[in-house]
Amino acid sequence: MNSKNKLFSAITYLNPTSLKNLSDQIMVLIESKLWAKILIAMFLGSVFGFCLSTSGPFPNFVERHLTSIESLMAWLAVPAQFFLKAIKMVIIPLIFSSIIRGLASTSDVSQMKSMGINFSFFVIINTCLASLLGVFLTTILKPGVGLGLKGVTEGASNPGHVFSFGPETIIGILPANPISSLVEGQMLDVVILAIIAGVAFLSIENEKAKGAIETLGLIQEICMKIISWAMKLAPYAVFGMLAQVTASAGLKSLQNMALYVLVCFTGFTLFIMFYLLLVFLTKKQSPLSFLKAISTPLLLAFSTSSSAVTMPVSMKVAEDELNVNPETARFLIPLGTTVNMAGSAIWHTSAVIFISQAYDIDLSYSQILFVVGTSIASSIGSPGIPGVGVGILASILVKIGVPIEGVSLILGVDRIVDMGCTVVNVAGDLTATKIFSKTVPNKQYPITL
Repeated sequence: MNSKNKLFSAITYLNPTSLKNLSDQIMVLIESKLWAKILIAMFLGSVFGFCLSTSGPFPNFVERHLTSIESLMAWLAVPAQFFLKAIKMVIIPLIFSSIIRGLASTSDVSQMKSMGINFSFFVIINTCLASLLGVFLTTILKPGVGLGLKGVTEGASNPGHVFSFGPETIIGILPANPISSLVEGQMLDVVILAIIAGVAFLSIENEKAKGAIETLGLIQEICMKIISWAMKLAPYAVFGMLAQVTASAGLKSLQNMALYVLVCFTGFTLFIMFYLLLVFLTKKQSPLSFLKAISTPLLLAFSTSSSAVTMPVSMKVAEDELNVNPETARFLIPLGTTVNMAGSAIWHTSAVIFISQAYDIDLSYSQILFVVGTSIASSIGSPGIPGVGVGILASILVKIGVPIEGVSLILGVDRIVDMGCTVVNVAGDLTATKIFSKTVPNKQYPITL
C-alpha cells in the first residue's frame, strides 16, 4: 500500500463517530421540529413587525411610541446577532479544516485535480450567466424607473480607471500573510491557502500527517458542536430579523419595491430550473426527485439566509440523499460555499441597475460590463453569511458613480431577497457535487466535515 493510500486509510480510521452523530442531531432538529419552528417564526415575525410599522393597522400608536418600538426591535434582534456571530466565529476554521481534510483524504489525486479544474470552470460560467441574467431581467422589467430620486454621486464615473487586469492581479491571488487572512476572515485567501495545504498533505508521510489530520478533525468537531447550539437559536433569530425588517419597511414597499423583489425571485427561479436541467442532462435524475432530495438544506438556506449555516446539512444530504462520493462532498461543498455564488451575482447586478434606474442614471455598456465583472469577482469568495452583500453593493455603487444612499432602497427587502439568493447558492453547490461525483448506490458513508 503506497503512502497516499495509507494516508487515506488513516484518515478514514481517524474520522470521529461523534461528527456523524452531531450531523444526525442537526438533521433530526430540522426534520422534526426545527423547520416548523422556523416557518412559524417567519410568519409571526412578519405579522408582529407589520403591526408595529407606520403602514400597519395602528399608525397613530406607532408614531407616538416610535422610540420605544425602535428599542424593542433592537432587543428582538439580539438572538439574531448571537446566532450570526456564532456562525461567523466557526465558519473560517470549519471551511479551512474541511477543505484540507477533503483533499488529504483523496485516494485518486488525478481525479481530484480534474474535479477541481472542472469545478472552477463551472463556477466562472455559472456566475457569469447569473450576472447577465440579473442585468437582463432588471433592464427589461425596469423596477426602478419612475422613482425619480435625487442624490449626490461620488467616486469614479469611469469604470475603466477603476479596474484593471494584469500580472499583479494574478500574483495577488496568493495570500501574502496567511495568518492575517485567517484572522481577518479573507474567505478567498482562506480557500486558496486550504487547497495548497491539502495538496501538500498528499506528499507527506502517513505518520507525520496523522497528528495534524487528527487535530483538524477535533477542530471540525468543535465547530459542529457550536453550530448545533446556534441552530437552537434559529427560530428566535428568524423571528427577530423578520420583525425588524417588516417594522422598518411596512407596506411602503411600494410598487417599485415589489417589482424589484419580483425581478430577483424570477432570476432565482430560472436559475434553480437551470440547475434541475443540468442534473437531468448529466445524471438522468428527474427534476422533482432531485428537488425533493435537497429540500431540507434549501429550506434551511431560505430560513437563515446563510449558506455557511447550511453547509454541514448540505454535506450530509449530498452523501445520504444524493448518494455521491464522500470525497467529493467533503471537497466541493465547503469550497462551493465560498466561491459558488450565482444567487449573489443575480442579486448584485439586479440591485445596482435598480438603484441606477431609481436615480434616473443611464448606465453605459462599459459601466454595465464593469458591474457584471465586479459582481462576478465579489460573489466569488464572499462569506456565506447574511447581510455581507450590502457592503459589496455599496462599493460597486461608489465605483460607477451612483449615490451610495441608494442602498437604503433595498434594505427593507434585503432579508427577503437574501433568502432566495441563498437558496440558489446552496442549490448550486449541491448541483455541482452531484454532477462531478461518482454515484455510490446502496452505501452510506460517515460524514467527515
